[in-house]
Amino acid sequence: MDANGDDSVSVLGDPLLRPRPATRSAPVSLDVDSLYREHRRQLLNLAAAITLDRSAAEEVVHDAFAGLQRRAFEVDEPIRYLHRSVVNQAVSVIRRRRSAAAHPMPPAGSVTNPEIDETWAAVCRLPVRERSVVVLRYWLDWSEADIAGSLGWPSGTVKSTLYRALKRLEKELPE
Repeated sequence: MDANGDDSVSVLGDPLLRPRPATRSAPVSLDVDSLYREHRRQLLNLAAAITLDRSAAEEVVHDAFAGLQRRAFEVDEPIRYLHRSVVNQAVSVIRRRRSAAAHPMPPAGSVTNPEIDETWAAVCRLPVRERSVVVLRYWLDWSEADIAGSLGWPSGTVKSTLYRALKRLEKELPE
């Protein structure tokens, strides 16, 4: 009860219920349509490389952009958000559909070359965590620090995961 005898709860007094100030560094009006046109293909290829399923990759990318649209005022770095969202959702798809990886699909626009096909097939057989890190590091040419930041992993985890993946590939592929 307050000094006036009112026992109602003040929403503004509770920091958890108080509206967030609009002073974030995120743009007031995020142009999701432009981001979609500029980054859709790269994100689709990233998702396809992880899920090995083009239709699942399209769904993952759609969901990532829908999430960005919903969180536009909370997201400081929309491109990083989209990459992280795509990787996380693609990994979730793999977890839900482990048997869907029967027919590996190379990235769109890749050159047909038996050596590349053999390497890609070996990458596709990696566990999903290792495959994700290999794709981000060697296909998108991200640094280990970028991968760690994007996935929210410690840098040591990225390094050890990449090391294990490369050791598996080394055993499986001829020199």
